Amino acid sequence: MTLNRTQQPPVTPFGALHMPQPRITRLNNGIELFIIDKGDQEVCRLDILFEGGRYAGKTPAIADMTGPMLRKGVPGMDAEAIAEHLDYYGAWMQTGTTQHFSALSLFSLNRNLHQVLPVIAAMITEPTMPQKPFDVLQQQRIQQLEINRQKVSYLASEAFNSLIFGSSHPYARITTAQDLEAVTLNDLQQYHHNFYLNTGIHIILSGRITDDVLEQVNRCFGLLTPASTTIPNVAPITPHTEHTSIIHRPDALQSGIRIGQPVIGSNHPDYPILTILNLVLGGYFGSRLMTNIREEKGYTYGISSHIVSMRDGAYFTIVTEAGTEYTRPLIDEVRNEMMQLCTTPVPQDELETARNYLQGRRARALDSPFSMSDYFVSSIISGTPLNYFDLEDEVIRTATADDLMRVARTHLHPDNLYIAIAGDKEAIGSI
Repeated sequence: MTLNRTQQPPVTPFGALHMPQPRITRLNNGIELFIIDKGDQEVCRLDILFEGGRYAGKTPAIADMTGPMLRKGVPGMDAEAIAEHLDYYGAWMQTGTTQHFSALSLFSLNRNLHQVLPVIAAMITEPTMPQKPFDVLQQQRIQQLEINRQKVSYLASEAFNSLIFGSSHPYARITTAQDLEAVTLNDLQQYHHNFYLNTGIHIILSGRITDDVLEQVNRCFGLLTPASTTIPNVAPITPHTEHTSIIHRPDALQSGIRIGQPVIGSNHPDYPILTILNLVLGGYFGSRLMTNIREEKGYTYGISSHIVSMRDGAYFTIVTEAGTEYTRPLIDEVRNEMMQLCTTPVPQDELETARNYLQGRRARALDSPFSMSDYFVSSIISGTPLNYFDLEDEVIRTATADDLMRVARTHLHPDNLYIAIAGDKEAIGSI
């Protein structure tokens, strides 16, 4: 076959994308187990989600600090021994925290799982949490907070959360150095008891899942105590009556800017169209915000928009930083671009580009069992239906420019924006 390099290969649209559903079973104690048995390599990934998260702690810092302390020691092993053990057997683990979950992830070779899994189980069931590593972690967090609070981007994010959730809502809680100093090792131990040992747990296994792998997981985690801790309900979200907040940082050369609003959640039929709108506006490098505000106007080095799905609903946000003198014109351009989406249909070629980009990004979730695991972990954390991927697919492939304009008018109108800025208030002026 002769390849004609003067002729562009044909570009064909994506076909339907299908996300294989995990097999769902339960351990001996009733803990829900999601199994994604894909791939030929003898490796597996274990994700454990513990209900609770930052929302359940007296302060968000307690949940954030408990996860790292799990690997500081178990009976017979200190932090250094744990790290050497995992490294020797080719395993890797990490912990993390969201508003409603604490998470632990482990990657391991199947043949070494019997050496690694008991240590992970010990981290969960009987961490020693020594005082000295706690003191070091506490000081690290205090120092990191002091650094963050010098950043206008960090301050703008805090102010934005207060606007869209309401200043008294747990989602808007601000961690101070005093909060971190007040945290004690006993706080972490109590949080661990309530929200690692006595809470709802979800386990996702992905990779090459054999009967032996399942047996080992059941042996290590099938004896955990069934959930008995009551998880607090999500408080009603009441956005602030004020739509603008400016945090004054005298002589700051740049402004941290957060713009957005509460939007519909993934259970709403318009949500897939909203994701296309977000992509067109600021969801990738070729978006309108990047083209206008970065490339043409030069107001900022980078600007992006996001939809963050949460347990109850979602919010839309635009994230950027700009020189102080460009703050007001940048916000004006954001409003103009959003109004344009409400009043003028997106041209067909732009819509197709965004559609193909979005489908390409979604297709990457099908690349491997581990990327599928990422998708289902995110679904559980955000409360998105597990079959949402397939429900979303047809809408993305068939949405029209009129659909996008209707959803923009209904759910993304610039009149509803909340704006948080951290910078030199005197130089910025009125917004």
